[in-house]
Amino acid sequence: MNHITRSNGFRTSIKALVTTISLPAIAIATPSMAQEASETAASESQARETYSGDVIVVTATRRDDAKITDTALALSAFSGETLERMNVTDLSDLRALDPSVNIQTFGAAQTKIILRGIQSDVGATSALYVDESAILGGQGGNILGDGKPGLRLHDIERVEILKGPQGTLFGTSSMSGTVRVITNKPDLYDWGGSAEFGVAAIDGGNALGEGNVTVNAPLAPGKLALRVTGWMERGGGYVDQLIHGTDSYKNGNDQFVRGIRGQLKWQVNDDFSLLASLTHQRIDVDGSQAYQLANGPYLNTSPTIELYKDKYTLASLTADYDLGFGSVIASASYSRQNVLAAKDSTPTNYMFGLPYDLSFVPRVWFKDYNAEIRFLSNFDGPFQIVTGAYYEHTNSVYQTNAIQAPNAIPVCFSYADCRPFVQPGSGNSPYEFGTNTDRTIDQFAFYGQIDYEIVPSLTATVGIRYFSADIRDVVTNLQTVYPDFVFGQVTEPSITGDNSGTNKQTSYNFALLWEVTPEISLYARAASGFRIGGVNTATSLAQEAGVIFPSTFDPDSLWSYEAGIKGYLFDRAIYFDLTAYHVDWTDQQLSASAAGAFGYTINAGRTSSNGVELNVTATPVEGLSLAGSVTYVDSKLEEDLPEDVLEAGTIGYAGDRVPLSPRWSASARAEYEFPVSDSLNAFVGGNVTYQGDSYSSFNDANEFYTYLPDYVLFGARMGVRGDGWEASVYGENLTNKAAVLGVVPSIDGVRIFSNRPMTMGLRVRTSF
Repeated sequence: MNHITRSNGFRTSIKALVTTISLPAIAIATPSMAQEASETAASESQARETYSGDVIVVTATRRDDAKITDTALALSAFSGETLERMNVTDLSDLRALDPSVNIQTFGAAQTKIILRGIQSDVGATSALYVDESAILGGQGGNILGDGKPGLRLHDIERVEILKGPQGTLFGTSSMSGTVRVITNKPDLYDWGGSAEFGVAAIDGGNALGEGNVTVNAPLAPGKLALRVTGWMERGGGYVDQLIHGTDSYKNGNDQFVRGIRGQLKWQVNDDFSLLASLTHQRIDVDGSQAYQLANGPYLNTSPTIELYKDKYTLASLTADYDLGFGSVIASASYSRQNVLAAKDSTPTNYMFGLPYDLSFVPRVWFKDYNAEIRFLSNFDGPFQIVTGAYYEHTNSVYQTNAIQAPNAIPVCFSYADCRPFVQPGSGNSPYEFGTNTDRTIDQFAFYGQIDYEIVPSLTATVGIRYFSADIRDVVTNLQTVYPDFVFGQVTEPSITGDNSGTNKQTSYNFALLWEVTPEISLYARAASGFRIGGVNTATSLAQEAGVIFPSTFDPDSLWSYEAGIKGYLFDRAIYFDLTAYHVDWTDQQLSASAAGAFGYTINAGRTSSNGVELNVTATPVEGLSLAGSVTYVDSKLEEDLPEDVLEAGTIGYAGDRVPLSPRWSASARAEYEFPVSDSLNAFVGGNVTYQGDSYSSFNDANEFYTYLPDYVLFGARMGVRGDGWEASVYGENLTNKAAVLGVVPSIDGVRIFSNRPMTMGLRVRTSF
């Protein structure tokens, strides 16, 4: 047997390099992170973003002029410069900035965003927006995470994390919060741009190369401008695969990411503008991104190669018209996504008496169109309103394909591709079985929110949203080619399910904000959130095997209650945000399994979540920036799951913690910048991230129950900045911790998705 060993020589040299470069950073700057320097640093906070003089303004309430201390909700936000300095290039990196954002990561693109202990194995519990576009994606039982595309974060103005239900203004799936990515828009007057390139060495892994370039071109100054950003990542593999003890693939999870975003802005006149945007990104990973828990870090022993491919396109058009007494914003977007996520399922094949290496290949072809129009008031007097309407049409084709892979890679990856290889009734065709689910959702919503200034320092907010969705699922059993296969023989595709239904829901938002002083605000808020229901796509296939479970599941909903205080101290040298909350979640959508092979969704149980969040940023002296966050959340079942749910294999009792919900999380960052000449500044910084332990299921009575241990990750960087350029060296995961960032427990083995091993890199950035 050829055992794969990782390079000890490289580890020794890389640790020496870490000691030389990064330890001085940690010694000089406590584990926190810098934000902007000089005049920006005094105003920076985890909620900073757009500036009006020395006042922080955000768009969390879908207005463009709200001071952070005027928002009656908990939020954190980070500027594009902060993202660049911390090398935050995708959503999963946000955990290093705000520990309340618990992001489960499943490789190069798939993620699940968990806020305030509200998580489900069934779809998303939080929403994602890029500018005015709701970002959606195809979902299915074997497409991991939330189904959203793994868009990279380059040329970003800011990222806002809105915590707690945002159903009134942002709609379905925002029951635990909303993440908003605001891109830099075309500059109508100035030519310019930026470029950044980096290379990194990974302990025991392949080198990683990264780069991004932005160009801004005013085609007709003051009227028309184009902004284009492109990015690429290549390499970085660190998971080894050993197939049947003989064939080895070292660092097989190299990733190849390439993307481009183009924006064209037309300022028609002083009051009216149009913004057209087109984003395209492709991600390819040619090997397994996870390893089996039984093997230990970075070794996968599956007998088939687990490929991953994600292709995503988003086109949008936004119109903004200033009426004087308010603004009308209309937007429309269209997106397409194509996902292939092969997974080894040989153990399941053996369980059903088929002694062949099997690749289980889920495919998703997803299309979405959504449009929204809203009015934002700018009235004189105590009343302000936001009101609008939203429409969405999605079509998702989710296909599962069980395909033999005698040479580690299947000869085809979808039913259509496999047709030439199918021989009905024979025992030597590679295609065993499959299903095809065609889901269409049409939904619309109307919403409104009123802010009323009762007295100059006291404002009340009332919001409501009505939502309706029509859902139709058409399930087709694809060909089965084994006469003695447990599900029977199906020689041609046949429709075995055609179900439809309508979901309706109303969500609410009530808040009270008291400005104790111009710098300090208190607020209280009660809000509701919801998700739509759906159809269990595996029902018909399971019935063929004599396994019965419900064919549909209903919406789930929650109410959240929070109170907080936020503001500035010591002439804005410190910003703080302290929030306490309680959440009641009912009829939650839970993942269940039957016969060890069929996954489905049920509504069951009642969950409560109680927590506290504290964020602090400070600039105690010139050049030194500090930031720290601590989150505590206790999310648990309030009652035993019903008997039929327990019998279905999902075991949960009152007091059990919600899966994947650590109680404690924390992060700290710092940067110190100082001049070394009239035209050159040096900087040194460090950061630390802590996440507590959690579990993959409610308790150890559940099959494949997996413990996720706590972890601490350290990073450091140092470099120099000149006029329009910067060069730095950095280290990530300095203690070489194999943290569990995502887990997939099943009969095919408990799969662990981990962070990269210790990484040392060099980055060069310039602006022009």
